[in-house]
Amino acid sequence: MDNDLLRAASFINRLLANQTLAQLPPLKREEQIIQFLNVNAQALYPTLSSPQFLPGKNWATILTLLTKALAIETDKLLLPQLQELLDTSIDFTFMSFLHQRRIQPEEYKEEIFTFLQRLLQKSTARTVLSGPFTALSANLTDRYIDESFELRQYIHFELTKVQKLKMSKEEIKNMVKASMLLKTAIYLLTVEDTAGSREKSAGMVGVRFIDKAYSILKAQLKLLPDALLKSALNSNVSFQENKNIEATGRIASIFSFRAQSYKPQVQVDRGANTPDRSWFNVSRRNFKFYGFDIKMLDEFYKIAAENGW
Repeated sequence: MDNDLLRAASFINRLLANQTLAQLPPLKREEQIIQFLNVNAQALYPTLSSPQFLPGKNWATILTLLTKALAIETDKLLLPQLQELLDTSIDFTFMSFLHQRRIQPEEYKEEIFTFLQRLLQKSTARTVLSGPFTALSANLTDRYIDESFELRQYIHFELTKVQKLKMSKEEIKNMVKASMLLKTAIYLLTVEDTAGSREKSAGMVGVRFIDKAYSILKAQLKLLPDALLKSALNSNVSFQENKNIEATGRIASIFSFRAQSYKPQVQVDRGANTPDRSWFNVSRRNFKFYGFDIKMLDEFYKIAAENGW
């Protein structure tokens, strides 16, 4: 690091020492600090432009240095945790059901981890990866897929009869997790430039952009089966625009958004809605804005209500 970046890092580390932030996942912590810097720019500038930190620099330059230093500090925690997720949270043996190539799970992990490191160089990608990362870290999906297979209703039908996944429940769980982790792959591209304009829904992009993204990203994720890459990319498309989105992609989209506001070990007052039930209920009212499949939300809401989640 040069001297300016070292000084920026010293200030960032003061913020990271806050015990409230220490309880958050790395990317959520980064997001909170960036919000703090933007909201308090006017109050912080006299201190940060003083001789102790970054004298003579304007706020835009200071913010750039702080953001870069913050990303470096975040990655010290984030990258080992991403590697651990790949090693322990996703079993890549399901890939053998999607294509006939003989590839070892370690090869998939290596390619995906290398890709994620490149992806994290994009500031927008860092922001949107927070949801999938939290969903995987907290293992939000497994219990819902378990219950869906017990019910054998809409979600089970979409996975096994419509998407026609000829694999076990455990392998389907892993495909959903891999789809979530790779959901943000589109942000390796500049979405606004390539798509022309963003959809008027939360974080969604158009079908034409996904087609273009697929041809570009396929060259960078050469080992991945087409079915997985399409599931991951299509999780960024509104179900209102494309009714043929893979069920695994629809589930990945829902739980990536759910995890953005996930708070573990929240105490629920007697008579109050539990966190998941409350979130699914709100999402049902706003399903068009978020591009969700309303029937999936209805089933997940029912599961959350019946299990007190």
